[in-house]
Amino acid sequence: MTCDGLIVSGNGNAAMGDLMSHWLAEGEYVCETGWPNIRLTLSDDGWMGIAPSGREVLLRSLDFWRMENGKIRENWVLVDLLDLYAQVGIDVFARLREFNKARNLGALSIPNGVTP
Repeated sequence: MTCDGLIVSGNGNAAMGDLMSHWLAEGEYVCETGWPNIRLTLSDDGWMGIAPSGREVLLRSLDFWRMENGKIRENWVLVDLLDLYAQVGIDVFARLREFNKARNLGALSIPNGVTP
């Protein structure tokens, strides 16, 4: 089974509201994306370490599938986490700069070769 030539854009369902979904396919591979394409409310236990603030966020993601004999055999999902953290007020790069200030940035000694 191949999915050659499939290119679809539009709202997948009414729950997505104004969000767009784009589908592409070639051979055994199918991709869905939207920028943004997922609406999520941070509730209950939160999500991926983000506290449950009750706040709505929009996720930007890419979702890839490899099909085999009409079934999904592999799936890869990429989510723009930097954008998500920015929406909840977390500056990841500022935190990294602070983290790096605390590291020992002295010279590293790397030996030549391996000795028995």
